[in-house]
Amino acid sequence: MSLTILSANLLNPLFNTIRVDHRAWLTRLEALAGLVESQAADVVLCQEVGRSRELRVDEWLAGRLGLTAVYERANGRAQGRWGREEGVAILSRYPLSSPVSTLLGGGLWRRPALGAVVAAPWGELAVYTAHLSLRPWRNRRQPGRLRDWVAATAGGRPAIIGGDFNAAAHAPGMAALAGPWRDVWRATHPTVEGFSHELTLFGRVARRRRIDYLFLRAGDPELRIAYCDYHTTAPPFADHRAVVGRFEAGAGE
Repeated sequence: MSLTILSANLLNPLFNTIRVDHRAWLTRLEALAGLVESQAADVVLCQEVGRSRELRVDEWLAGRLGLTAVYERANGRAQGRWGREEGVAILSRYPLSSPVSTLLGGGLWRRPALGAVVAAPWGELAVYTAHLSLRPWRNRRQPGRLRDWVAATAGGRPAIIGGDFNAAAHAPGMAALAGPWRDVWRATHPTVEGFSHELTLFGRVARRRRIDYLFLRAGDPELRIAYCDYHTTAPPFADHRAVVGRFEAGAGE
């Protein structure tokens, strides 16, 4: 049996513009929903999940796609003075239980991680979503904190982390996820660089980097990596590409 996981940064507009165009925001979310459907994703790991007084993205996506959702606030408050918030969320077509969260970094922008147990048809799977800090001096300690926290909460289950790590694979802090953790893209594309984010200046692409990942840690039952690729939509649902991984249970590689 197979399981498809999609991880995506949703580009929350609430903290980068004064006047939010909710119609444009919903257009992007509908594009993402179409991608989830086209990839037949069973689990969706989301970062930059916006909440305003008018729209709660995690609830909107769960209703649109018929999924169960758990959410953890990162910054702002939807019910506060400004009515703007963002966080991380996990959506699943299978039951979710035992949600857990931790704070990977503080400062002006809080960086939480969220985990839950997915009751897949072939057994339990621990899944996690994380959005790491943009500043390198904060970022470099966070993969290790994430690794240790997942080890303490996943038990013997197989575990998958998806998220925007804001760091290239060769960044010093990313070495913390070597060893038992497998970079799912690299496992399926050993010689291809790939990218998940574009920085554009004056209408031109200034830099492309692979900063969005899926990582797999083996457990019981065993999962085999069957597929991984980066996907976007037209028009783009965000400034990041989604990373989609497909896993098969029960057979070794």
